Amino acid sequence: MNCECAICKNNKPFELPEEIIEAVIEGNLVLFCGAGISTEGKTVLPYSFYESVKNDLKIEDDTISFSCLMQKYCDRPNGRKKLLRKIRDRFQYIHSFPELERQATVFHRELATIYPIQTIVTTNWDTFFEEYCGAIPITIPEDFAFLDENSRYVLKIHGSIQNLSSIIATESDYQKCFKEFQSGIIGATLKTILATKTVVFIGYSFGDEDFTQIINYLRSEMGEIYPHIYIVTLDEELKERLNYENSTSIVTSGNFFLHQLKLKLIDKKIIKNNDIYWLIGTILDEVEKLHKKVSDIDLNKFPGAIYTLSYQDGIIHALERFLQNYKTGEYNQPGRMGKIAQKYEEWIKTAHMEGDFWNEAYYEGYVNRLVLLEAIEDDNNIINEFPFLYLPNAKTVLKTYAVFIDELTWVSKRNDKFLKYAKRIVEKNIGEGMVVHHPPF
Repeated sequence: MNCECAICKNNKPFELPEEIIEAVIEGNLVLFCGAGISTEGKTVLPYSFYESVKNDLKIEDDTISFSCLMQKYCDRPNGRKKLLRKIRDRFQYIHSFPELERQATVFHRELATIYPIQTIVTTNWDTFFEEYCGAIPITIPEDFAFLDENSRYVLKIHGSIQNLSSIIATESDYQKCFKEFQSGIIGATLKTILATKTVVFIGYSFGDEDFTQIINYLRSEMGEIYPHIYIVTLDEELKERLNYENSTSIVTSGNFFLHQLKLKLIDKKIIKNNDIYWLIGTILDEVEKLHKKVSDIDLNKFPGAIYTLSYQDGIIHALERFLQNYKTGEYNQPGRMGKIAQKYEEWIKTAHMEGDFWNEAYYEGYVNRLVLLEAIEDDNNIINEFPFLYLPNAKTVLKTYAVFIDELTWVSKRNDKFLKYAKRIVEKNIGEGMVVHHPPF
């Protein structure tokens, strides 16, 4: 039975065009995202920003355009200031209720792990693509200095709440924006994207002024060679009313479209189904508790414990980086962790040859975390076998804290090169109350 709830009823089945899949694989798919995939979605608030402003002005005309309505609002005394505050207050209200922000960012969180989609264009003012997808925001020409071709970026053609002076809302704003498209670097970038990439519009509807502006820009700037575009929409008659022949409508919700695309990419092994974020957070908590326990050991009596502390720092930093960068999709790339591990393996060998056992332990911890992440995808129970404790040349696997303490006691009596190195570190650097810590470098 199909679910008819407010969220699922719009997940209409559709045929995913092969060109879209190929464009993702080649890194050539660009998403043009409108307000429908964000704060103006029907599942977020019962009223749109447009409706809110219209009610404030006591205007009953439903045909008035968005920009004309905003112009009327700004034409009042201190109108521009009040409008910007109203925009800010709406975003802050949504942010203050995690349930509302979760609904507003379903699309963004789905997109986050699809790492081949690196270019986004949006007319939205919010910062969700930056916060949930790790995208570099390009709002004004000066922002292009931060553009990195290896990183995801979002071209914010109607400004950002983070830069209030950049917001495009009124009729005069739209006119200014269109002129800048025709002569500025943002317009040139937009034209290049439209001419060379496969473009999918999501979150727009027929009559949406933002959408109309972009379509008109396509017609005026590209003449008879304007590109084929895909439009993800719930409006089954949009194509007929749009009067843009070179287009294909995909009738479904934006969230469902993205989810089905992601499943196709997983099936083709373009991305991994690395849905272990929650588990990594749990592991990190446990490692930090164990790390605190080891930190309480008297290093003057058991200097070898510094290796465990360094090793665990490596694990902790690697886990924290996973959680921090998860939104970029970096860890959903097949073979990504293997490449990183190979680099650290080289550093391990170098550190060992140079007698730098402190750094060697840290690198061992970082590499073992990478091994854990690869293995945990196939078997969550691997956690029970993973060594979160470490001593050089240990005679047994350190599965429990009790086994670790026994081994640490034995190691402290060996007087080998590892113990001598540890003693030098402790005698030279460990004063009363000093904390042993390896920074993430």
